[in-house]
Amino acid sequence: MGIHESSVNYQNLIRDLAEMYPFDVAEVVFVELIANCLDAGATRISVDFDPRDRVLIVTDNGKGMDAAEFEQYHDFAAGLKTRGTGIGFAGVGAKVSFNIANRVVTETRSESFSDASDWYLQSAKKLIWEDIRPKHLQGMGTRVAVTFKPNAVIPYGRREDLVELLRRHYLALLDTEFLDLYERMGIYSSKLRFIVNGEVLEPGNIATDFALSEVRKFYPTKGSKRVGYGVVGLAASEYPLGPDYCGLLLCTRGKVIKPDLFNQFPGTLGPRIIGLVEVRAFVNFLTTAKTDFMRRSKPREFERLYGPIREEFKTWLGELGIQPAEIAGTDEGAKLERELKKILLDIPQLSDFFGFRTRKAVLEESDTGAISASIHEGIEVTFPVGEGSAGEGAGPVDVGDEPGEALVEDRDSGTKPAKPISRTAPRGPKIAFEERADLVDLAWVAGNNVCINTGHPSYAKARSDSRARTLHDLFAIASAIQRFLAGAENDDGWKFVDEMMAAWGKK
Repeated sequence: MGIHESSVNYQNLIRDLAEMYPFDVAEVVFVELIANCLDAGATRISVDFDPRDRVLIVTDNGKGMDAAEFEQYHDFAAGLKTRGTGIGFAGVGAKVSFNIANRVVTETRSESFSDASDWYLQSAKKLIWEDIRPKHLQGMGTRVAVTFKPNAVIPYGRREDLVELLRRHYLALLDTEFLDLYERMGIYSSKLRFIVNGEVLEPGNIATDFALSEVRKFYPTKGSKRVGYGVVGLAASEYPLGPDYCGLLLCTRGKVIKPDLFNQFPGTLGPRIIGLVEVRAFVNFLTTAKTDFMRRSKPREFERLYGPIREEFKTWLGELGIQPAEIAGTDEGAKLERELKKILLDIPQLSDFFGFRTRKAVLEESDTGAISASIHEGIEVTFPVGEGSAGEGAGPVDVGDEPGEALVEDRDSGTKPAKPISRTAPRGPKIAFEERADLVDLAWVAGNNVCINTGHPSYAKARSDSRARTLHDLFAIASAIQRFLAGAENDDGWKFVDEMMAAWGKK
C-alpha cells in the first residue's frame, strides 16, 4: 500500500478539461463515466446516486483495467486514448470531477489485475491517491464512486433526472432496434442494460416512446454501401428530451454527439422533431471532448458521411410540405453578416445572441516550461495526436493537419504535456432568407440565426435598391431579435411594426 501525488498542477488541468465540454461539470462526470463503461465492453452498467451523501456510483461488468491503465488513470499528464478508438476519454470523468468533488474511490478487476484507490483532496492544492483493497467487485469490471462537495450543484438528485441524462446522451442504447444493430455490428450486446438506482431501465422504441408521427426510417450510404441507420419523426410534444434539444441526434457507437437540424428552419414544427442516426465512421471525426465533429481535417470524407443524412432530412421535410430556408450563402447574406460583425462588440445583446464572443480557457507554456491557462475569445481547444510538438512557442497556434486527443508528447515517461492546439471556432451571425408571403413578420429568430421574410411587401419594395435593401434587412433583424429577447408575451406589440412596414410596402 502506498500514497501517491500528481507532479503536475492539477487545478489548471481539470478546469481546462471541463472547459472543453458544452455542459456542466456534474454532467461531464456522468457522461464520461458511462462512456468508459461502454468502451470496456460492459453489458450491465449500474448508475446510483445518493442525494443525502452526494455520492454518484457507476459500476460496470466490462473488461476492467490492467496495471498500466490503472496507473495512467491517475496520471494527469497522460492520455489513454487517441482519436477514433472509442466514445470516452479514459480517466477524464474522475479527473474532471475534482472541480466539484473531494473524493473518488475506484475499484477495477481484469483477467490479470485487481486494485483499488482512494483519490482525495488532502488540502486545497494537494490531490493524492492512496492504494486500498478492493471490496465491492465480485467479478471483472470497474466501479467508480464520486463524492461531491457540499456546495456543488448536482442536476440529478432523482432517478428521473438520471434517466433523462441517459436519454439525452445515450438514447440509441435505450432502443431495441438500435441495440440489435450494434450487436450485428459487433459493438455492443443487444442485452446491454442500464440499472438506475437499483431498477433496470428496459429499452423501448423511439417511435413508441415519443409517440412519433410522420416516421421515416432510412439508411445513410457512402457510395453504394450502407454506413448507418436512422429514424426521425414528429414527437407529440415539444422538446421531449429537454429544453432546446431537438432535431436528428447524430450518434456514433451509441453516444449522441449532437442534435442537428442541418441549417434548416422548419418553423413551429422544429421543437417536435426528434430522431436518431447511427454512423459508426463518425468516430473518426470527433473533437477531443467527443461532443462535436472536426469537419476541417478531412472535409470531403466527412461530407460523404454527413451529406446523405442532410439530404434524407431535407427530403423528409419536403414530404411534410415544409420548404425550409437554409443559411444563406448569397452575396446579400454575406454582406449582412459582415455588417453585423462590425457592430457585435458594441452591442452586448447582439453579440451574446449570436454566440460570437465565446470565451475559452487555453493552456499555455511559459519560457520556464510551466503550464498555465488564459482566457481567449472565439477559441476551441484541441490536442495533437500521439507524439511530437503541436507548434512552436507558447499560446494558441493554428489547427494541425490531424488534431486529436493525446495529452502527452512523451508516451514512455508520461510527464511532458503536449502544447495545446487551438482553433478558432466558426462563430458569428448567420442570416437565412425565406419567402413567406402568408406571414406579416419582417423576420424571425431560428436558433441563433435570423430568417428574413423575402415575401414581405416591404422587402419587395426595397429590394431594387441595394442600400435600401441593406437598411431594411438590418431593421428586420433588429426587430426580430428584440421581439425574441422581449419574450412571447410581448409579441403582439411588435406586430404593429410588421404591419406598418407591410402597409408601407404596399403603397
